[in-house]
Amino acid sequence: MVKKIQPLWVAGLALTILVAGCSSKQAEPVSANASTVTVAKVQSVPLNAVYDLSGTLAAVQQSPVAFELGGTVDSIRVDVGDSVNKGQSIAALDSADLQLKVSEAQEAVQQANAGLTAANASLSNATAVRSAAQAGVSAAEAQVEGAKAKQQGVLDGAREQEKQQARNAVSKAQAAYNQAKSAAERAETLFQNGLLTKQENEQAQTSFATAKDALDDANQQLSLTLAGASNSDRASAASAVKQAQVGVQSAQAQVSQASAGIEQAQASVQQAQASYDQANVSLAQAKLALSKSQLKSQVSGVVLEKDISVGQTVAAGTTAFTIGQINQLKVLLPVPDEQIAQWKTGQQVSLSLYDEQRTGRVTNIYPKTNDNTGTISVEVQLSNPKQDWKPGQVVKASRDVQSKKGIMVPVEAVVSMDDSPYVYRSVNGKAVRTPVKTGDLMDNKLVITDGLKVGDTIVTSGADRLMDGDSITAQATGSTNATSGSQEGSAQ
Repeated sequence: MVKKIQPLWVAGLALTILVAGCSSKQAEPVSANASTVTVAKVQSVPLNAVYDLSGTLAAVQQSPVAFELGGTVDSIRVDVGDSVNKGQSIAALDSADLQLKVSEAQEAVQQANAGLTAANASLSNATAVRSAAQAGVSAAEAQVEGAKAKQQGVLDGAREQEKQQARNAVSKAQAAYNQAKSAAERAETLFQNGLLTKQENEQAQTSFATAKDALDDANQQLSLTLAGASNSDRASAASAVKQAQVGVQSAQAQVSQASAGIEQAQASVQQAQASYDQANVSLAQAKLALSKSQLKSQVSGVVLEKDISVGQTVAAGTTAFTIGQINQLKVLLPVPDEQIAQWKTGQQVSLSLYDEQRTGRVTNIYPKTNDNTGTISVEVQLSNPKQDWKPGQVVKASRDVQSKKGIMVPVEAVVSMDDSPYVYRSVNGKAVRTPVKTGDLMDNKLVITDGLKVGDTIVTSGADRLMDGDSITAQATGSTNATSGSQEGSAQ
């Protein structure tokens, strides 16, 4: 049940000023001239008890839009009330420094790429050097075999099998010679083009010389094997074996040195690759920061608030705009806590803005009483398909809670003296003072619970100038059931 407004003191408060001079008029004699007043017939009208509340319209869905990085606002492309689409650029920060960082990052990528190319070339060269060194090992080993074969021939004399071995040693030494020669020629070409160090070239040439010597030795050994050898030849053959073995060790050392060069080159490639990858990451970050200088709307809707201006310095995360959907609005109504039991989710509520009325629906009743007002917020949503009602506008809201009929008269028709309200009935051209009992105040009208009946004619304007029995000239205005606007209070 809606809590009643105390009718007597409300009526008294509303009419005290209107009847301030009534007591002095009671002491004056009745004028012989009739007073001109406005009258109306009393009728039975519906008494729809309603709440008369107001609230501010807001978008049901609204989202803050903020820059992801700080800076100085360079341009603003939308204003409050503009419609925007998701992904649309709506503002921008000064991007000069960010553009510079992108350019610097691009240059760093180019430099890192050049370093990576050079490192890969060095690795290729180191691989070629090792190939040459390995060829030198093969040649040295062939030289050892040739020397041993020569020595054996000297010691044992030549046999057909040894002769064949000597011939095979010559063939092997020849193959090693050809490989070493090819590697030496390639090394010389790389050295002349600046792609190989002098030391690396010399190593390749040394390997070639060793292979040549091995071939000569193999040929000589073949010759000796076929022709036979002296004691001096035997001593020379033993010395040649030792010298060839030293050559193998030297060639193997060159291979190890070349392998170390490859490892170093590979480390350089890895470092250059890491620098190149990091430069690309920095470039991507710079481009991302540049893109974030453009503030793009994350949602589609209407700009409800604008919180930035051109030239303003903003921090990352500071709200620049509030964007919402206004085809569906909501309003929070402050309902007195003693009346909240009358409200239910899903109930319809009449909302009015100026002269237009729409129907909303209760969508949420908040569970907590507002500390400052003692009211409970009730959320009402309404459709706004034309988007002609705007967030921030104040609407009035009323909700029917019961319906019955009764008598209502304008507030100015009721005169209250010492908490004893009365009206003047028009009877045969005379003002007849008639005590009444009043109920709720609704839309500047009072419910009369006793003292009048349907069909009575009462003075609706000018009652404050009358005394009981005064002659009156009536100007009829119709009936007392004319109402407008919203109502407040409740009817019994």
